[in-house]
Amino acid sequence: MSKSLEKKKISELVKVYNKIRVPLSSWEREKIAKVFPYYGAQGIVDYVDDFLFDGEYILVAEDGENLRSNNQKICNLVKGKFWVNNHAHILKANEDNLTKYLYYNFNRIKFEPYITGSAQPKLNKENLLNIETYVHSKTEQDKISSAISLLDDKIELNNQINDNLERMAKTLYDYWFVQFDFPNENGKPYKSSGGKMVWNEVLRREIPEGWKFQTIEELGTITGGSTPSKAIEENFSKNDIPWITPKDLSQNIGNKFITRGEFDITEKGFKEASLNILPANSVLMSSRAPIGYLAINRFDCTTNQGFKSIVCNKEYPFEYVFYVLKQNMLSIEANASGSTFKEISTSVLKTIKILRPQKRLVNQFKNSVSVIFQQQNNLEQQNQQLSSLRDWLLPMLMNGQVKFE
Repeated sequence: MSKSLEKKKISELVKVYNKIRVPLSSWEREKIAKVFPYYGAQGIVDYVDDFLFDGEYILVAEDGENLRSNNQKICNLVKGKFWVNNHAHILKANEDNLTKYLYYNFNRIKFEPYITGSAQPKLNKENLLNIETYVHSKTEQDKISSAISLLDDKIELNNQINDNLERMAKTLYDYWFVQFDFPNENGKPYKSSGGKMVWNEVLRREIPEGWKFQTIEELGTITGGSTPSKAIEENFSKNDIPWITPKDLSQNIGNKFITRGEFDITEKGFKEASLNILPANSVLMSSRAPIGYLAINRFDCTTNQGFKSIVCNKEYPFEYVFYVLKQNMLSIEANASGSTFKEISTSVLKTIKILRPQKRLVNQFKNSVSVIFQQQNNLEQQNQQLSSLRDWLLPMLMNGQVKFE
């Protein structure tokens, strides 16, 4: 540890604004305009018509399962106008420190020893403020936070671009396959231009003339997964056959593609669990705990038993299948069963009815969005590289192993 670092309690570094926070019930929020972010323990919960804070603050989760699982950051940096309920501590650096630097610093703290409660984990204000951490001088804080911010700002910019690309692709899907304003033979929107609609008794709705219905099974081969014995260490490794779990997808939210999960399995584990390889560009769908996480695998992979993934048929490209599943997720969830937790079985998933548009339109959709999907894939991989660089550099800057001249 560098001699330039000083050990201090969080109480010596920040001002606390918990007294200003005000919880609003879901009933109260339903009646008001959605303008400003409304934050809870782990991020934005809703939007409301007013704000309590304006500026840059650190929100530290006060309670919730994530305090123990640490699947998401416990500390979040929030900027602008916003409202906070009573599930997050609100901190701002005092005059001797910088808020952004403290955000990076606090996210390196192991909060586990300071958490109370078994059924409902809690990080109370007293325990939070008594935590000790090593901090730099204010001048060094500025240099460190500025350097790391360059990486975070680029990641955020990439996320914004990806969000815009996603809106473009989803809007096109909705426009063609939900609103039925796909291009007709003259290149004009079908339904809006007076295209003939006919009643479909099975789907209980009007659909374009010539369209029919089909089942999800016709999109491709529905494939499950399994888990090798965790008692045998040789079944798992860090760099072998990618093996994905729903937890991995929960940590991949905001991304469309996935490369691998927390653990890989070995050839031994693969054989023991009688797993099947899902070829690249399959659509992975979690089938329980919870139902509905979606991702596209960049490379061949396997999954555990919490999936019903689709290896797409040639006539139904993954770009199209991804949105079909997303659009029909409410129907999929409605057909799930189970007492402890809901699960959609392969036999039931196969039978769920969906629209069958003309194949030329499916191909036209793929041609229209494939470049968007590729751009999203590239940006996600760039962000992974930037995140790795940040996570490698930040500890060395914080520990004083790397210094600025």
